[in-house]
Amino acid sequence: MPRLSKLHGLWAATFVIAVASDVLSGAIRYYTSLAGVAALGYLPKALMVACLGLAIVQRPKASHVLVAAYLAAQTCVSLANGVSLSAVGFWIWTIAPMLFAIAMPPQALDALESPRMLGAFVALALLCIGGVLLNYFVKLPWVGGSVDIGGVSVQLAKSSYVGTSSRLPGFGRSSATTGLMIGLLTTWIFPRLRSRLALAALLALAAAGIWATTNKTTLVALALVVALHCLLRTPSLRTVCIWTSAVTIALPIAGWIVTLASTQDVGSSGSLSSMQDRFINTWPLLIEGLLREHLIWFGIGPGGFGSAVGYYTADFGFNVGYADNMALYTVANFGLIGAALIVAAFARLILALPANDRPVWLMLCFLLVSGVTTDICETIGCLLFLGLTLRSINLHAPRRARVGSARIAFERLRYGAGVIAPNAR
Repeated sequence: MPRLSKLHGLWAATFVIAVASDVLSGAIRYYTSLAGVAALGYLPKALMVACLGLAIVQRPKASHVLVAAYLAAQTCVSLANGVSLSAVGFWIWTIAPMLFAIAMPPQALDALESPRMLGAFVALALLCIGGVLLNYFVKLPWVGGSVDIGGVSVQLAKSSYVGTSSRLPGFGRSSATTGLMIGLLTTWIFPRLRSRLALAALLALAAAGIWATTNKTTLVALALVVALHCLLRTPSLRTVCIWTSAVTIALPIAGWIVTLASTQDVGSSGSLSSMQDRFINTWPLLIEGLLREHLIWFGIGPGGFGSAVGYYTADFGFNVGYADNMALYTVANFGLIGAALIVAAFARLILALPANDRPVWLMLCFLLVSGVTTDICETIGCLLFLGLTLRSINLHAPRRARVGSARIAFERLRYGAGVIAPNAR
């Protein structure tokens, strides 16, 4: 194996540091605020942005121009809808971890597969689980607190409840992000772990940790991924991912149609009350709001929907803070037209990958199942592993599948209509 360069080692180390910063985000913000350097908590993300900028400068690609042009067009949509430019910048800052992972060099990606990195991920998973279990017995000082950064009040760690049960964030910023991080790290580790005893212990601890965060979707996603790993062959995992994507898109539409057809209010109770609330309230109301305000085609635009509205004022007459569904979140930001483009690009990408990379499909399946009821693009952990998964798919896709369409189009332009190009099929 060729020796890893310092630059590629920096990329791999930055990824692990970013994951660690999300695992410990609540504690980091608390102690840095006590030391009077609260802004230091943004250092890992700043390092990711620096690596991303370096990659663009060193190896510029046509895809970089296309992404920049699309973001510029969406920025115009945001500004036309009254969203401030600073909110757009905040949104780009939010998704920077995904862009960083997508731009990761192949050598850095290979470095993440090393035994040393696997040990680091195992340690982070145990730390994340341990924080939740500690929080079960001890009230952690950063839970429910906030700190002023640059004149903006930033929450250290969210304190929330389900009925009388506290949702435990552990060392993280919220129970939702902590539960997702436990699931992400476990999904990354268990296909690579050889010891069955260690694997059983990890899965048991992960299940206990996620249960303590009361994050039902993450627990279901992890259980499903483990079951798929045990029961299905690798080619079947791609089919599961495709069907999961279809369900993610179909559920909000079904909820909206059911609400339109219903003549009476439907109550939500029991263990699935949160899912029922999404189905009959959150999703239909968001779709109706987008339709009423004529935002359904192009969306609100980056910065006008999601966590940015917690820091920048946005009044559209309906809830713009969350969608609780990955597909609906995409529609709210980019509209049906933008969502269709993203879905088409995603479908083309996953269909181009040979169905033989089991860990990639397992991670993608976990992310897609989590995205059924979660805005996964609002959490650093999901953004990092989603970007890493997309990067792996792109690298493993056959070169012919990646450039075939562009080659055929070029040959048609070169030889003109009515002339048969050589090697054209």
